[in-house]
Amino acid sequence: MRIITETMGDAAATEAMRGGVIGAVKYCTVALFAGGVLTAVSPRFAAIKPPQKMWLFVAAFLGGFGNGSDTTFTNFERRDRELQIRVAEQKRHEILYGSSEEQHQKIVDAANSLSTPAAAAATPAAATA
Repeated sequence: MRIITETMGDAAATEAMRGGVIGAVKYCTVALFAGGVLTAVSPRFAAIKPPQKMWLFVAAFLGGFGNGSDTTFTNFERRDRELQIRVAEQKRHEILYGSSEEQHQKIVDAANSLSTPAAAAATPAAATA
């Protein structure tokens, strides 16, 4: 179970609201276009009074807001989970193999030990020359 801090909850809510507004605008745009076409083409739809037509836009707004916020929130959770997995794998790698600084220090130490005169005299090529 994950511990969710207040800042994480605020970030998730902000992201969901942003996605909801974008979804509502998309759905209302489509509903407005469809309503205009239906008003021009269908006499039955044209006969409906404007207040009743507005309920169709309210339904489109609510549907778009719900769909957009849910999709955006799900994507936000996926990105958060991917980040958590990446951090856990990095910690596990550092436990098994050491951090990158430790690996770099080992390479530097190995290079320094080869360049010392005592190590050069101990090598077979230096002993035969």
